[in-house]
Amino acid sequence: MHLEKIPTIPKRLQFTLLVILFSLISSFSPLALSQPSQPNRCDKPAMKTLVVIRHAEKHQDGSKDPKLSALGEQRAQALIKALSGLPVSQLIASNYQRTQLTLAPLAEHLQLPIIIATTESGIDSHIAQIVALVNQSKGNAVIAAHSNTVPLIIESFGGPRNIKIEEEEYGGLYQLVICKDDKTNLLKTHFGEPSAQKKRDM
Repeated sequence: MHLEKIPTIPKRLQFTLLVILFSLISSFSPLALSQPSQPNRCDKPAMKTLVVIRHAEKHQDGSKDPKLSALGEQRAQALIKALSGLPVSQLIASNYQRTQLTLAPLAEHLQLPIIIATTESGIDSHIAQIVALVNQSKGNAVIAAHSNTVPLIIESFGGPRNIKIEEEEYGGLYQLVICKDDKTNLLKTHFGEPSAQKKRDM
């Protein structure tokens, strides 16, 4: 019996084929399929979106209620562009002017009032006021808060716990989508120029 000789594939071509095969397998791997989903992914239609931010940079003048610094004013202006694709019907700030001034350019742009949730009766009461205000409105809300209250607000609406904001960290934009099945999705992005803390992390 005469057997035909099976041609061999050159080693260089073998290597090229293996690289292509590996790339195809990687594109369908569990790692590739487990990338974070977009914040508006709900099994049912989203009920509303909350945007929670820390106030922009403040003047270091030693006062209890400082205004924004020049850098903070620039960051406040940047919020308009950052939220240009999101319909907003409610703006909430604390009784400290740095939160109100952070929302001021956006409020003027949208022609919306800034609703004050006071901290005078304590943090728990402050968070409860914010929850009540958001629940009273059907639309999306933007909440300007403080480094210690941003995590509490996110948690109070079903978001993840233990979010930490460093003292020099500014510009974090937490977009919390509340689904009609009570699920929540959180995406953190950024508005304005990187802060001093962000630059050190880069």
